Amino acid sequence: MRYRRLVLTFIAALALFAGGNYLVWKCWTEALLSDRQYQGGDLARMGYIDTSKQYRKNSVDLPRRHVELTDYTGGTFDVITIGDSFSNGGAGGRNRFYQDYIASINGMNVLNIPPFKDLDMLSTISTMLNSGFFDSLHPRYVLVSCHEWSFIPALASPLDFSTSMKPEDFKRLKPMDYNVPHPVVNFINTGNAKFVLNKLLYQFSDHAYFSRVYKRKLKKPMFTAPDDESLLFLRTKTISDHKALQSLNDNLNNLADRLSTKGITLVFMPCVDKFTMYSEFLVDNPYPVSTFFEDLNKLPKRYRIINTKNILLDPIRRGEKDIFYADDTHWSWKASEAIFNYYQFN
Repeated sequence: MRYRRLVLTFIAALALFAGGNYLVWKCWTEALLSDRQYQGGDLARMGYIDTSKQYRKNSVDLPRRHVELTDYTGGTFDVITIGDSFSNGGAGGRNRFYQDYIASINGMNVLNIPPFKDLDMLSTISTMLNSGFFDSLHPRYVLVSCHEWSFIPALASPLDFSTSMKPEDFKRLKPMDYNVPHPVVNFINTGNAKFVLNKLLYQFSDHAYFSRVYKRKLKKPMFTAPDDESLLFLRTKTISDHKALQSLNDNLNNLADRLSTKGITLVFMPCVDKFTMYSEFLVDNPYPVSTFFEDLNKLPKRYRIINTKNILLDPIRRGEKDIFYADDTHWSWKASEAIFNYYQFN
């Protein structure tokens, strides 16, 4: 009789465990942790925050589109771009490539070069220039883009601008892949328990005591997610690094000088950090704010800069929602449209 009771207790506990996991999975975490039906941002997934999830599907409705290097078959291009996930559709959703806004708004042909795992972005452009790669493309502009703090250390380290490479060697370089699907998750998983736990802990701590994702109240609704008044963001330990900024500026000036010998203008577009962008709209912000853009603007330049922070502050102050996605570190199509309506290449 005792053995039978133990077996029944075990079966009941197992059924309760499986049923509880299935309930949490179907009601909340399936859509939050997987991308089976929709694209979504990593901040909501990493923090297990379902109320900031913004479901979206990749789509393009612009009249002109850019060309990826892997699809290049010949021809000339007005603008060549290279950058991190912001330049490679990292956010997903509608018109996820800002290059398509350059092509459509400015009427330009745009070629996007992915960053390579073993070669930083500035060295990639310099090496291609030295190797004659641009001689057939005849670009007028090269746009280098990266997240506000992604330039440390790669773009701020001493660089060798004399390197060249044979075409066959370029083909051996492995590009970064920013569109890797999330791993397959079954309905019984540790994320279900973390979801329930974080639901509780975010009531007492901006980062649920242990999470990398911070959640802070905004002064007014700024997103169209169910929780439209919360900002999800990652904190950086670096607030200002004048030495690194000087090195970055020197590298950009050096590259700009080399490109100018071919009649090419270098454009640098640092992508403003989400916390930097929305910090002035937080309720009682306790965290220090980056001075990246202000410090970089003070340095002498022989390249052009697109100040994404200043450009995007205007629509946000006017009350435009979803300039960034609520659930992501990336900006949305609205930001891309605003930036390239404001910045004109010609």
